[in-house]
Amino acid sequence: MTSTASTDPATVVDLVAQRRGGRGTLTVLGGDAVVRSVTWAAVHDRARRLMTLLRGHGVGPGSRVGLLADTGVGLVTAIQGVWLSGAAVTILPMPVRRADAAYVAHLRRTIADGRLGLVLVGVPLAGLRPELAAAAPTADLDAAVADAAVYEPATPATPAPDDLAVLQYTSGSTRQPRGVPVTHGNLAANLASIRVATRHAEVHGCLLSWLPLYHDMGLVGFAVLPMSCGCPLVLQPPAVFATRPLGWLEAVAAYRATATAAPNFAWGLATRLLDALPRHDTGLRLDSLRFALTGGEPVDPVLMTRFAAAARRHGLDPSVLTCGYGLAEATLAVSFSRPGAGLEFDVVDPDELELRGYAVPADGPRPGRALARLGPPVPGCRLRVVHRVTGRPLGERRVGHVEVAGASVVRGYWGEPPAPPGGWRATGDLGYLADGELVVCGREKDVLFAAGRNVYPQDVEAVAGEVPGVRPGGVAAFAVPDDAVGSGHRLAGDRLAGDRLAVAVESRAWSDGPTAAAVRSAVTAAVAAELGLTPTVVAVLAPGRLGRTSSGKLQRAETRRQFLAGELEPESPPAGPAGAP
Repeated sequence: MTSTASTDPATVVDLVAQRRGGRGTLTVLGGDAVVRSVTWAAVHDRARRLMTLLRGHGVGPGSRVGLLADTGVGLVTAIQGVWLSGAAVTILPMPVRRADAAYVAHLRRTIADGRLGLVLVGVPLAGLRPELAAAAPTADLDAAVADAAVYEPATPATPAPDDLAVLQYTSGSTRQPRGVPVTHGNLAANLASIRVATRHAEVHGCLLSWLPLYHDMGLVGFAVLPMSCGCPLVLQPPAVFATRPLGWLEAVAAYRATATAAPNFAWGLATRLLDALPRHDTGLRLDSLRFALTGGEPVDPVLMTRFAAAARRHGLDPSVLTCGYGLAEATLAVSFSRPGAGLEFDVVDPDELELRGYAVPADGPRPGRALARLGPPVPGCRLRVVHRVTGRPLGERRVGHVEVAGASVVRGYWGEPPAPPGGWRATGDLGYLADGELVVCGREKDVLFAAGRNVYPQDVEAVAGEVPGVRPGGVAAFAVPDDAVGSGHRLAGDRLAGDRLAVAVESRAWSDGPTAAAVRSAVTAAVAAELGLTPTVVAVLAPGRLGRTSSGKLQRAETRRQFLAGELEPESPPAGPAGAP
């Protein structure tokens, strides 16, 4: 399926130069109620001066610059300054828990893999510069942005559409991170697609986000898009959100934000927090929102429906809730559900889906399985579903491998020979098309084969996540072999024909034996009742114990590895404050 492309300037540098920064304002909400606000015009002026300073460090066309800093005006200014100099950026991830030896080693590997010529390090990690100096020259990001004030603005470079803009490292939720080379042409094409698909000019007044800028949704959707059009933007560092999640929605209300986005787990947290507010509390008003996106991980229909009900009491129009699908290999956006339609779900027969791979609309006594409709492809993007073995395109409602193509899709991974332009790229997801709209069933590598059918882990996780005492977003389901079950884990039920199902849940009851046992029993019973499968292993863990990527996604493969290595014991203490609540 194809959407028509639109015509826009070829690079972000062109877009910024056209608007000279724009009249909008960039506001950053720090901890302790610290607020810093500057105009986009001031950001652009400082970025042009920073460009002069960077050129003194040898930065120019063909260079790649690493940026390691928390969300802030300095980081956004540095991104633009690097692009104006003609170089490409790699935004390095902040630590999920702590800046330990493993994290530093990961940074060094990334810097070496990307062959970064300079790394600008800002707060709160400036102290890591000596440890990174062996991998690449380093400089203080905040000092560089401040010192740039005395430099004369230079004439921006004029990168070509095929020049590298971002070397984006994937989150590594299923494998080691890989470099995704996003060109200026890819970036400009995706920005144009997003503006059309989301009716940007109509609904986007003020954008607000806590998403990390080292993640594609945070960078492209909530930094580069407003930077390129000059509209107001409010940013909240991820650590501020993790410390006090309700502050996200309070900021939406305070700044009358019209657009925001978050992964599924954050909407679940928000639901519980809103439900905990007094019924007569009308101080939190969400009626300004015109676009509220859930993306970045599978959409839980029950959870999002509950959020819609909870937020409606605070003025939210449920029709503004939107589902989306995207990946770094497509720059960001691949599809959005229809603007103004609200959440839409495809309810299918679970037996037909899991046994035969057909998404047949449910029409029987057994409850159907609801899957989010993620909409048609954005303009300039093509979507298709192909047979897992033959690679032949499948008809509507046939489950297969999802593939994408178009001007936003990169031609290969960093360090690998580029594929021919315009070719199809596998996403690693299984899904189908329904009335031309994409529906994703799950990640191919995560699917379990149990009791003679395919089991999608997010189905198990959604059911287990509803059990009282289980932490929102703190569930991972995965397969284990027969000989991997140790005495430290509770066995429950029969052997399965195929994989054995393991479920790990985070709970504040992890250290209370009787209460933890009750949580295990409740999870086992709920999964068996709803899905007809009895988990063989149920582990109750401390909050923050499950592995997560730098963008907050649960790492099922890493959780499984820890289980098989004997590192995922119920009695394990938390490894430190999690990067996502």
